[in-house]
Parts: sequence; structure tokens; C-alpha cells
Amino acid sequence: MPAPPERFAIPWSTKKLTGLVVMSAMLVVVGVLMSVVVADAPTVVRGLGVLCIAFFGTCGAYAVAKLFDRSPAVILDREGIIDNSSAGAVGRIRWDEISDLRVSTIGTQRFLTIDVVDVRRFAGRGGVVRRLLNAGNVRLVGSAINIPTLTLAVSMDELFRQVEIFYAAYGRRRG
Repeated sequence: MPAPPERFAIPWSTKKLTGLVVMSAMLVVVGVLMSVVVADAPTVVRGLGVLCIAFFGTCGAYAVAKLFDRSPAVILDREGIIDNSSAGAVGRIRWDEISDLRVSTIGTQRFLTIDVVDVRRFAGRGGVVRRLLNAGNVRLVGSAINIPTLTLAVSMDELFRQVEIFYAAYGRRRG
């Protein structure tokens, strides 16, 4: 494996974020149609419409904010990984805290899953929403740290390759 640089920053993909904003806006419109425009819609449909507006409106607002965020989504350096890739991001993960790297799939989305020595320490980071997201991640894939490439300017294969290079150079040796 090649020697890693001192620091490797992975930026946000403006193309992917813009697509997320457009998709979120379209789904908010669907929610409005379900909850407001269709006069004789059943209460369940109206409720789903409100949930659609709230969820996809939040997703769209997050994507718009990230379009203007100039800080990298993920940073790899000698000390570890700085994860800022999602609403459930846990921040700094030191190489010596990592026990394994793997790719997980939830639905159709692939994630770089980082197994750590102390899962509870990372699952308990952040505010209430972040802790709930991290607890859900632990239940779904066994780790609080899952980096999606949905909005990153690299593929899953490239992200995994770069993290492996840094982990081999600066982290605990696996195997």
C-alpha cells in the first residue's frame, strides 16, 4: 500500500447535494398535496403528508446548509478520522479506537462502517437527535459510526481505500 499524505480531505459533492435538495423539494410538494390540497383525503393520508413535509423539509434544509459549508465532510490524518459526513456524524475517531472497517448496506445505501473498541462512547456523543441516530445505527449495523457516500465527492470504493491506507499506516494492525 502507498504511504498516505499527512492529511486527506474529502469534500462534499455539490452535484449530489443539489440532487438531494431537488428530490427533497419534490417530496415536500407531495406531502403538501397529501395533507392540504386533497380536500377529502383520509386522516392517515393527511398525517403522512405532514410527516413527509417535516422529514423531507429537514433533509432539504440540511442539504442546503451543506452546499454552503466549505469544511470537508471527512478528514483523514495521522491521528484518525474526523467525520462530519452526516447529521449523525461523531467527529474525531482516533486510529487506536478503531477495531475494524467494513462496508454495510441499509436499504440501497452503502456506508463505511467503523467498528470501535467502545461503541457506547461514540453512541452517546452529541445532542438528543444525534444520540437517537447513533442508537439506531448501532441497532441496524452494530456500530454508531457509519459514513455514507451519498453526499461525498468520492465513491464508496475510494473512501474505503483511502481509510484503509491511513489505518494501515497509523492505526492498529489488523489480523
